[in-house]
Amino acid sequence: MQTTTQNAFALAMADQMIADRFARDYHTKTFAAYLDHLDRRTTAHLPDHMAERVIRTAGQQRRNARLSIEDGAVTIAIPLHDARTGETVWAELYLSTWLNVIECGADQAWFYAHKGKTQAKGQVRTKLPLCDGDRVTNTTIARVIGNAKVGQQARLLDRNPMNLRSGNVVVIGNPATPEGKAGNAKTPTRAHARNKLALRASLARKDGDE
Repeated sequence: MQTTTQNAFALAMADQMIADRFARDYHTKTFAAYLDHLDRRTTAHLPDHMAERVIRTAGQQRRNARLSIEDGAVTIAIPLHDARTGETVWAELYLSTWLNVIECGADQAWFYAHKGKTQAKGQVRTKLPLCDGDRVTNTTIARVIGNAKVGQQARLLDRNPMNLRSGNVVVIGNPATPEGKAGNAKTPTRAHARNKLALRASLARKDGDE
């Protein structure tokens, strides 16, 4: 499948970034090839009908993303549905940050959600791999970006939930110091996501060995 909504220069820079980072391990040298790799990686443990569903959701969302150049860096905008307005909103972050988040395991479809009816602004979230029945099933992308741990919160400096550029994400709270904890998070988000990613990969290998 080909990406069709990309700025040509941004796409060329993205292709080079992918080649530099993943050519050896994944044998992928273009952004489009990386998206194909993600389709395979996220569905290798699934039966065909479920794999097709994932590709229609997370896979298509990634292909509808927009690449652009901002201050010499490649940015990516991910389309999300705002259930309150019925409109499409775009989560924006640097492509390098997006790759880090995806490689941590946040490679399912991203969505925009509010914690409650009275909350004015929502959060960009995703479901972690193989979390059915777990106490922690979803996580905010900001927590993954900031590597928020137990007793910590990730906040956005400008309070814009769509601005996920790394410089806009700050982590507060430190239970081991007088600062104390912030929020009720009981999971080191990035490590938890990576563990789920490894578990999913192990299931795919077992299926392939049969």
